[in-house]
Amino acid sequence: MFEVPLATSGVSLSPITFWEIVMLYHSRPHLVNRKLAAVSQILLFKVDFRCKGIKHLSSLFTRPAILYELRRMKDLNSHHVTEDLIRNIVECFDSNLHLVAVSEAELNDKSSGVYISVRVLLPRMSTSKKSLEVVILDKDTNRAIFHAVEESTKLCLAPPFQYEIELSTGGLMRLNIQNFEDADSTPALWLGDKLFPKLLQWSHCDIDHNNVSSLSLIQPDEYCMKYSELKTKYADKLVKEWPKKAVTDPQKYIFEDLAIASYLICLWKDMPKEDICFVDCGCGNGLLVFILNQEGYYGYGFDIRRRDVWDLYTDDTQLKVGSVTPESLYPDANWIIGNHSDELTPWIPLIALKSSPNTNFFLLPCCPYDFNGQKYRRINTSLSQYSEYLLYIQDVCSRCGFDTKIDKLRIPSTKRTCLIGTRTTPSDSETLRKIEEYVNSRMSGKFSVKASVDPVRNCTQLDKQLLQGLVKTIVQVLLEQHNSITKPNGDTWNKGGSVTIRDLSQKINREGLLALKSQCGGLQTLLRNHRYLFEIVGGYVQLREPLKLNADTKKYRDKPCWFLRNHPDGCLYDAEHCAYFHSAL
Repeated sequence: MFEVPLATSGVSLSPITFWEIVMLYHSRPHLVNRKLAAVSQILLFKVDFRCKGIKHLSSLFTRPAILYELRRMKDLNSHHVTEDLIRNIVECFDSNLHLVAVSEAELNDKSSGVYISVRVLLPRMSTSKKSLEVVILDKDTNRAIFHAVEESTKLCLAPPFQYEIELSTGGLMRLNIQNFEDADSTPALWLGDKLFPKLLQWSHCDIDHNNVSSLSLIQPDEYCMKYSELKTKYADKLVKEWPKKAVTDPQKYIFEDLAIASYLICLWKDMPKEDICFVDCGCGNGLLVFILNQEGYYGYGFDIRRRDVWDLYTDDTQLKVGSVTPESLYPDANWIIGNHSDELTPWIPLIALKSSPNTNFFLLPCCPYDFNGQKYRRINTSLSQYSEYLLYIQDVCSRCGFDTKIDKLRIPSTKRTCLIGTRTTPSDSETLRKIEEYVNSRMSGKFSVKASVDPVRNCTQLDKQLLQGLVKTIVQVLLEQHNSITKPNGDTWNKGGSVTIRDLSQKINREGLLALKSQCGGLQTLLRNHRYLFEIVGGYVQLREPLKLNADTKKYRDKPCWFLRNHPDGCLYDAEHCAYFHSAL
């Protein structure tokens, strides 16, 4: 049936490894297919099918057969894609067709049987349409057949023809298609050049079966629709206005908070809007609060200081200046939000616990902090600090008596695991006593509240003599490479050479380096602060030629010329033509 092999592995795989990588691709095709945002699993059945004239179940699920059923559906979602799709195609060949619903976990535990999976492929781009995909998972013959269907084959999010991932009797993995016409197509090239190498790569990895899939606690199709809607509503204007009020990257922060807002709205979909009251602790730029308020959800955000970017939001956005401490309580809130809440992160479950019996929380940990406001110290070196910190926060949530679920967001960040804590039983005095004892055992001092004004750490606060000495050292290193140019008056002027930042750092004494490292950016910040002296080109530092006086540079005229007093050859220009002031020597 599948007579055209596109690719074959060079080494043999065990059936266990084969099905591990097939099911990883089945569950998370967006890891390979960049057209996809997510997949919405609709149906998963074990199939009992018997028909002597049919060699394999997959032969019934042709494009015309699936397309006929697709055209009868009002929409591609769990309400309209039902098991009738399977029965309408198969029952005319076997009236005794038997379908048994299974979970993906149950399927993974099975070593035999034929299963059929029906799901909706959700596009990354809002201009693309959803596609329906039928997958036959045959554990008896170690074959997985995929077939995605959309009205137009050119717009389909996955190859619009059947393709098979097979484990041969010799243990080799093959990727096959049905005919040579499809072999010359762009989708076939993607199968051979992108998908198959990724499957081989996964075959050499230890696949973590406990790894949480993204968007596992909500409906992915609903999330994608909401995210697309919010992007259309808010993104363009915010991206345009953001740089006027903030120095942070709008592409990261705007789209991240749009994604978080979309997730929360989907999480709260079964609750009336008027029943929601949230508090965003340490709301920072306040964008998440603005979006939720605009979407009709009541709540407010607290932060230790006001941000200029708050001016971009409407007057009814509930943003307040104030400290959030371990003693803070919000009895009117039924959701506490900790979005990159830093020092407050371990306290969020406790604040929710003490606020009211109806208060839940949404927590997105980022930087690892402990209860005393200091950085969390890792114990288990076999785990990354982030992984261990997540386990630590989960333990805190459990001690507080919350039913805590884990999910992964679709945000432009490596730290996208969130914890959702809901109250199943009212808190009692014993729970409070135990968690307070636990917190006290973790505290080595009082909780330190973040300062309302960020400390200045741009090298401008260092000792002036130290700064002058560092600048002099850098200039001397550059001038060691003699490179003479001619002054307008005919004399020579040593422009010096160029040195990498790494080599330059080795010329600076230890005291100077330690002082610079205590500041944000270190040596590079020092160079940027003295950009009238230095320039960095392709990672190399070199002396910048003094500026010549013109309409653009006359604003520097009242500043003294550094080169006149400090360069061995003086200034490149005379007093009349230099942009800086030449005082009498």
